[in-house]
Amino acid sequence: MKRAMWRGALVTLAVVLGVGATACSGGDDEAASTATAAATAAATSAGGGGGAAPAEGEEIEIIMTDNVFTPANLTIPVNTTVKITVKNEGSAIHNMHILSSETEGKDFASNPLVNPGGEDDFEVTFTKTGVVNFQCDFHLPDMVGTITVQ
Repeated sequence: MKRAMWRGALVTLAVVLGVGATACSGGDDEAASTATAAATAAATSAGGGGGAAPAEGEEIEIIMTDNVFTPANLTIPVNTTVKITVKNEGSAIHNMHILSSETEGKDFASNPLVNPGGEDDFEVTFTKTGVVNFQCDFHLPDMVGTITVQ
């Protein structure tokens, strides 16, 4: 009799935990989709999304969440100065580190620590065409992206 009660309790607990985990993961996916859509719209309106290259003096907005850049793939014209604003909408610290020292002689980067809810901006000018990688130094290998310089 006691054994049957324990089995019933364990089955109930398993069902409750399973439903709870499913409900939590569904909310996260929905929130991530909303954040991605909002960030893509912001980047597009700022000139950095949808394959459109920003003009001189324009801005690209990049949203940093846990552990994703949105957008993660950018196109920037060669010999054009572009302001990049990074916004941390995640719960962890992030940064954006552009690994351009091989082609440009220096790396470009946001502040080393952009706290949750914080933002930073910096300017970049690429003098050579090609593809340059960027990353969050804290969340490798997941939080990475590319800049195509044309």
